[in-house]
Amino acid sequence: MDSPEMMVTVQEENRQALNLVRAMLGSITPNFRAVYLECTPDRVQLYFVLETESAADREEINVEIVGEFLALQEAWFDIDVQITVSTANLSQLAHPHRAVYRRREHWYGPDE
Repeated sequence: MDSPEMMVTVQEENRQALNLVRAMLGSITPNFRAVYLECTPDRVQLYFVLETESAADREEINVEIVGEFLALQEAWFDIDVQITVSTANLSQLAHPHRAVYRRREHWYGPDE
């Protein structure tokens, strides 16, 4: 368990989530399935889930979204970006972090 001094406040996490939403405006394509955020005192981790591989979407994430997200910051900290390409049910992907965007989709398993 994290010690209290190593945790980010709810207000700070809310601010970062709002910054990420603002940074993503106009950049989300139908290929984006989900975006998650994880905040620590000195780092923000951004997780993007794409349905199919797309160089254009990767560039949009790494240049436009991350660039805008950085421009909205009041202080400098590390930002890590992880892009996953998967058609698996989103609940099966290990992202216990804050969901900032999840597209509406229905997943039908092998028995359905």
